[in-house]
This record gives sequence, C-alpha cells and structure tokens, in this order.
Amino acid sequence: MELPLMKLIFVSWIVFSMSLSADRFPELPNTESTTDTDPPSAEESAKAFSLPEGTKVKVWASEPMVQNPIAMAWDKHGRVWAAENYTYGRRKIRFDLSLRDRVIVLSDTDGDGQADTRKVFTDKVQMLTSVEVGYGGVWLMCPPKLLFIPDLNGDLVPDGEPEVMLDGFNVSRGNYHNFANGLRWGPDGWLYGRCGHSCPGRIGVPDTPDELRYPIDGGIWRYHPQRKVVEVLAHGTVNPWGHDWDEHGELFFINTVIGHMWHMISGAHYRESGSGASQNPLIYERMSQHADHFHYDTNLAWHKSRYGAADDFGGGHAHVGMAIYQADHFPVEWRNRLLTWNQHGRRLNRERLKREGSGYVGKHETDVFENSNEWFRGMEVSVGPDGAIYGLDWSDTGECHDHTGVHRTSGRIYKFFHQKNPVADLAIIENAAGDPGAVIRHPNVWFARQWLEALPAKRLSDNQKTIRVCEEILADKKRKASIRLRAMWGLHALNKLNPEIFLDDPSENIRIWAIRLMIDQQPIDTLFGPRENALPAPNPEVVKKLLKRALSDTSGLVRLTLASALQRLPVEQRGELAKVLVARTEDKNDHNQPHIVWAGVTPLVELDPKKLLDVARSTEWSNLRTWIARAITERSKENPIAFDALLKLLEDQSYQADSLLTGIERAVLGIKGFEKPARWSEVSSKLQGNPNALKLSVLFGDEEAVAQMEKLAGNPNAGIEVRRQTMEILIDSNSPNLKSISEKLLKNNEMKIWGVRGLSKFEDNGTGEMLVSNLQNFDGEERQEVVEILCGRINWVDILLTSIEKGKVPKSLISPYHALQIKSLKNENLDKRLDQCWGVIRTSPEYLSNRKEELRVELNKTLLAQADL
Repeated sequence: MELPLMKLIFVSWIVFSMSLSADRFPELPNTESTTDTDPPSAEESAKAFSLPEGTKVKVWASEPMVQNPIAMAWDKHGRVWAAENYTYGRRKIRFDLSLRDRVIVLSDTDGDGQADTRKVFTDKVQMLTSVEVGYGGVWLMCPPKLLFIPDLNGDLVPDGEPEVMLDGFNVSRGNYHNFANGLRWGPDGWLYGRCGHSCPGRIGVPDTPDELRYPIDGGIWRYHPQRKVVEVLAHGTVNPWGHDWDEHGELFFINTVIGHMWHMISGAHYRESGSGASQNPLIYERMSQHADHFHYDTNLAWHKSRYGAADDFGGGHAHVGMAIYQADHFPVEWRNRLLTWNQHGRRLNRERLKREGSGYVGKHETDVFENSNEWFRGMEVSVGPDGAIYGLDWSDTGECHDHTGVHRTSGRIYKFFHQKNPVADLAIIENAAGDPGAVIRHPNVWFARQWLEALPAKRLSDNQKTIRVCEEILADKKRKASIRLRAMWGLHALNKLNPEIFLDDPSENIRIWAIRLMIDQQPIDTLFGPRENALPAPNPEVVKKLLKRALSDTSGLVRLTLASALQRLPVEQRGELAKVLVARTEDKNDHNQPHIVWAGVTPLVELDPKKLLDVARSTEWSNLRTWIARAITERSKENPIAFDALLKLLEDQSYQADSLLTGIERAVLGIKGFEKPARWSEVSSKLQGNPNALKLSVLFGDEEAVAQMEKLAGNPNAGIEVRRQTMEILIDSNSPNLKSISEKLLKNNEMKIWGVRGLSKFEDNGTGEMLVSNLQNFDGEERQEVVEILCGRINWVDILLTSIEKGKVPKSLISPYHALQIKSLKNENLDKRLDQCWGVIRTSPEYLSNRKEELRVELNKTLLAQADL
C-alpha cells in the first residue's frame, strides 16, 4: 500500500526539482497549534539548563542564523554543517512540499564560543533528515533517496546538481517520523545510516532490480562510496535516531519505546514494538536492548512516560541524538560515556558502557543538562574539535512526533564546556600529512575521524610517511588498543593492511577488527537470508583461520564477531564454524551469541538440515536447540528424514531433552492437525517421567497420556503449580473431557480461573450462562479476565448485557476496555443495548484526537502525567 505514496513523492520531487530557480526561499509558516506564543529567547533557554558544577553553556547559534536544525556534521575546518528541515509537518499534512529544506555552514572564526559566519550551501532539497561531509562533497538523506552534492574544491558552492546514490527508503503514511536518517562515517570508510521500522523499504543504488535490493525493516545500514554497494547490517528496533562508535570501533545506537541503548551487532535481529514477530519466519525470538534499565516505569505503558511522569527514571521513552564522549576537555568521569537527549525529560541521559559476556551493558549514570524550558527539544549531540559538547535544539512545544504542527522560525545550537571556553587547535589536522602520529594519538577522537575520512582521497605517493607511522604504531603492542586501532583503520583506508596477520594479536579489539576487515567485501545476509548473486567465497584458508580463532579465543566479543561472520560465508561453510562456536559452554546463557549464531545458520534449515542437527548435537545452548527443533518440526512433512533424525537426537540426548521437546511442541501447536509421529511411542518410552514429553503425547492425542493428565488436573492432592501446568496442556490440546473438567474446577478457589480458561474454548449459550452466574465468585484481575472472555463472543455478550439489564450483575463490571471489545464485534443491537445500560463510548479518530489536545491545554502537568494520552 506504500507504492502510490512513494510514486507521489517521487513525482513531486521531480516537478519540484525542475521548477527550482533563483526564486526566494519560501516564507516559513509556524503551525504549532498548542500555543500562540513564541519560545523564550535563546539566552533565556540557555539559563534554563541545570548544569553540573563547573559546566557552562553558551548559545553558539540561534534563530534566525539557524532554524529547525534536525542534524549536524563537522568538516575538517571545524565548521558545523546544519540540516534545517522545514518540510516536516503536522499529521494531516505529513510533509509540506510547498516548502524547502536547507543546509547551512556555520563557524566561529574568532573563537569566542559563538558562531559568527553563515553560508547557505543548498536550499533546494526536501524531506531532509541528515547531512555528512566527505569524499569530495556533501551527503544528504532525503527519503526516499540518499543524495550526494559534489563540492570537490570545498568552496561551499555545489559543483553540480544532487546525484542520487541510493533509493528505496520508503516513507510510511502513518508513522512518517520513523523515516531514514543519521548519516555518519564509520572508522572502516563506510557511510552509516539508520531507519525506523515503520518505514520499511528495499534499498539499492538506482536501477537495482528488486530481487537484488536489501529489504530494510528498521535498523542500521551502510554504503561504501568507492565500491558503491549498500547493505543492511542489523534489523528491527522502533526508531533509532542517534549512533556513535566507542574508542574501539564498537557501534552503539539509541532507540525509543522498547529500550534505549543497543550494541550494533552485524546480522542481529532486534525487537520491535507490537507483536515482535519478524518478517523472517525463522527468527522466532529477537534480541532485546543492551541497557540494564529503562528510562520510564515499565510497570506502566510506555506512553505514560510523558509530561514529567518518568522524571525519576531518566525522563521517558523517547531518545534523540547520541555521542560517546571521547575527548579530554571535560573531567575524566565523562570519558567514554554515552550521551543522548531524552525527549520528554528534556535532559541528557548519561550511560556507562560496561563489558559483559560477548558484548556490553549500559549502566545509567547521573543525568545532566536538564532544561526547564518547555520549548526545548534536543535533536542531536556532538563533540567538537575543542572537546566541547554541542547540542541542537529543534525548539518546539509539540510531542516528539510534532503531530500538532511545527514552529519553524526557531532553533538553537548550544555549546557546553567545562570552566573555560575551549578553542580547537586545527593546525593538528592541517599538518596531518607531516605529523600523522599527532593526529592518531590525539586525545580527541574528532581529529582521527577527520583524518580517516580524508585519507582515501589522497595520492599514495603523498602517504608514504603516513603508512610508515601507522605500521609502527599498530606494531607496538604496548600501546593502548584504541590508538593502535586508529593506525589499523588508516592502513585499511590506504589499502595497505593485511588483517590476517593480526588474528593472534593480544588485544581482543585488534583481533575483532582483523576478522571484520578480512571479510568486509563479502556481502552480508539480507533480512530473509543469503543474498542473491553474492561475491565469490573467500579463500578456504580464511575459513580455517576463523575456525582456529573460534576454538581457542578467550574473548566473548571476538566469538561474537565470528558468529556475525557466519552471515558473510557461503552457506556450505557455515556449519563447521557454527559447531565450534556453539560448543563453547561459557556462551550458553549469553545475551547475544545464541541469537547471532542462529541467524547465521537458518539457511541450513532448508539447504542442509543434517548439518543443522549436527550443530544442535554439539551444544548445550537451550534456546538454540529449541529453535533448531522447531524449524525441523515445522518442515516435517516436506522433510521427514530430517524430522526422524531429530527424534533420534532426542533419544540419544534424553538427558537434555527439554530444549528439543520445547521446540517440537511450539511447532506442533502452530500446525493444525499435526499427526503423531510413527515412532513417537518408542521415543516417549525413553523419556518417561519427562513432563514435556507427556505434554507432547497429549498434543498427539495419546489416549493413555490424556487420561493421565485429566486425572492429574482434577486431583486435589496434586500441587497447585502442577495442576495449573496440566490444565494449560489440556487446554492447548483440546482434551476430549476439557469441558467437564473445567466445570468442576469452577468450584475450586485456587483453580477456578483455569476452569474459566478451559471453558473459553467453547461457544454454547449454556457455558456463557455458567460463566455469568459465577462472576460473583471472582474479584480483581481474575474477574476482569472472565468479563474479557465473555466480551469476545456475541452470544455471551447478549447474556451478560441481559444480566445487567435485569440488575443481576452491576454495570461497573464492564470497563471502557470491555466496552471497546463489544464495539469491535460490530453488532448494532449489542451497541444500542450497551449505550442504554452502560453508557456511550466515543471512539472516532477525530473525537479522540481533538479531545487529547483539549486535555493537554486544560489539565496541569501532574494530571497529565497520570493520563493515557
């Protein structure tokens, strides 16, 4: 359903481009509907920051110099490139294509801590979300396209029209704020970007056939400017709007709603909001966030974290912009801290990245820079060449989607610094060719990043000293890994690195990057599996070296990198490496490793299930064994030989059968009419006493097992937990005597709700009448559940409403949620009776939207914090 919209956007873009001339920049309308006032001045807003001792803030730039800043980037001259977005609009308009977006260049030429020059680079783009500078020009994310505007001589004047480098970044009709964003150069020379899950697309260079495009459903992607190839590195999350690399080149990004901090692991499938089901049917469970906390109370719905309700947790569910502080201007306790703006908390969340297992865990530290000005909307945070922290302020009063309109004529950039306004020594980067060591060793990573981006453009003859210095620094194993890595990336940029010789390096970080760069040109799997027309397989010797590392490496992070490498290897080479990785028992409860290995071996489900079962036989990782068993069982009709081999594995490993039995059960529950395997009686006899095996026997309709379970469910001397588990099995399997057992349980106080759940499988009026007549025996959440069950069937709602009309049941039992349930049945007679005996519930989108805005204006902050808006 997205195609007509994308066609409209594309046609509009073409018409717009053809009509552009030297016309005046359109007048900017302010459409924010929640207020008639203008924001406080930039200076007043700066005073509204609550700052740690010793920290100061200056207004580096403000309107009219900068307005609606949505993103920023730096160039080697220490100038800020700001992307101004004016086309983003309120919900009904989405994008106002009568307006244009703009890229401006700001600089502080006298070092007083405030921008004093401004140059418009282009004001002829639309739907602009990001800007980055490098490789002879300027890169702009303007969904559905990634654009490049050449400026080879760096005079801040475009050398030509924008060139389309990528397309296919669709924009949703609904959650259009999830569109692609976030251009940043990685240390490996790729241009990285982000995309929200509500704007799925199929990306590629222009004219790429659909079957060769990378599907994207949220996550992180990257583009190589020299090879002109793109790939999607990680899938999922909700709306990532900030990322950065730590000192060792590990990429982290922030997100909203389902968790804020994520370690970007190549090939990962991350959780999304809603059902959480992946588009890839073999990804049964997706990876959760990497922080050990949330910035809102998870006992409440995420949308109740607005308007100050989550102040004690960190501010709320929405995060925008991110940087990892890697400079020496602020005190040492700031170094390597992840910083991100909390949208509703109007503050900078600060996180410590702790190594744990195969990756990292985010630990919450004291928040900083809280702003009491209700117009403050942090959009980006960045560390400059002077070590100061720069923050973009969109400056508006709307909620994070800006659905209520946009105040376009305001915007600020703040500069935060410690004690004294710092001034950058840009001579270091200007003299990088003469003294590359000074750049590589500089305590502010900004210099190394600018240097790395510029290296490939220089002639090799100009880089002989750079190559020598990089080789010397990389070879010095006494140096910090972070400094050696900069030298390593420099050699890679100059195509002068042999990564294989560093596979045995004492530093885990060097070994990790040796693995990554060895296979960097091998395409990664798509969201659905191996890519069509992949490049030739790497040298078999490379795979042997990866196997050696998997056998012996003591670093969980190295093993995680090897697991990611599976998705870049030919499918026929994955089984051996996976077997070695999964034999590492220290990773069996790891947060990341089982997920990444599973994503890498899923192609074996169809192509080589024997190798897949060898992987299962080699491991104690219970979740991985469950996923393998489920996948094999789901295909038992198409491949009965593989299913029989799974049953044989079950017999051979009866001592750890539970994980396999769980996988078989999940598959069986999802397949209607799954037939009992011919050998099941033989297999189950070797698993006597295993409740999971008994449960499967019931699901297969084994009469003896069913009778045993039914007897257990009704046994008052059996433990309550055992009886509850038994009822769950009987309900799942539609036990023949389920109804009579459930009716008897209604009289047992501890098991009565399970009786209701059993009876919910039936539809007759007699059962409905029985449930209504027993309502007085339930209270609290159990009573709510009974009412919810009753409201799921038209005939049972009729019985419930009749009891209310006759005064036998109080109408207060029906909550607004239950009323909506009844309305969803779309029965006019029931709707009319509900209105008469309970009350009218208004559900039109127009009414709800208008009422929400009325409440925001009418109610104070305390009440809003408790409201479900």
